[in-house]
Amino acid sequence: MTIRHMAKALLMLITLAVLLSLTGCNVVGWAGQVLGGDPEKMVNVTAEYRGLDNQTVAVLVDADNATLFQFPNARLEVCAALTQKIAGNVPGVKTIDPVQIVDFQDRNIYWNTATYSNLAKRLGATRLVLVDLTDYRIHEPGNVHQYRGVINANLRVAETDSTHPNDAAYATQVSVAYPPHRREGLPNADPVTLRKATLDLFSLSAGGKFYDHKERAEQ
Repeated sequence: MTIRHMAKALLMLITLAVLLSLTGCNVVGWAGQVLGGDPEKMVNVTAEYRGLDNQTVAVLVDADNATLFQFPNARLEVCAALTQKIAGNVPGVKTIDPVQIVDFQDRNIYWNTATYSNLAKRLGATRLVLVDLTDYRIHEPGNVHQYRGVINANLRVAETDSTHPNDAAYATQVSVAYPPHRREGLPNADPVTLRKATLDLFSLSAGGKFYDHKERAEQ
């Protein structure tokens, strides 16, 4: 790795550390509302896909140029949040370092044209979780004074050690908005904290596809 790549990786690590450290009262408060509360109001949710168990997983996030222009670290943020959720909940899983993955993407700008089996071999993974961001923002459309975090994505999993390594073994869509259960945005909010809360909500929704868990029942 060249000095330039080392410096870039260090910057990504610092950014990642800052984002993952933002677990202040606001984030903890909403997480408690989503996951905590009266046990009688919690429901069991069965994983939609259990194929990540005991596998080595690489999360690859793709985004268009407009998103990356406004949020240069969007890929790293989403990759880190989802990787952390998978690593902490999927039995026997091993995960590839998000900084290593984003550095690979930067050094191979046409990575998304490669086959799944080729990507997995180069990253040392047996499962690829591919996240195609279709919407990633922190404001209401056309109103920079109304804060509302939104992440919409297409989610796919490739089983690169299977008989069909270049086909998606599982596919779904994930859409979240923060604050949840609120039609309009917030007139005043800290952008970084709001983005972190939205990322946490996305990782809960996307990661929850891969392991059994509890969620608060809809009111």
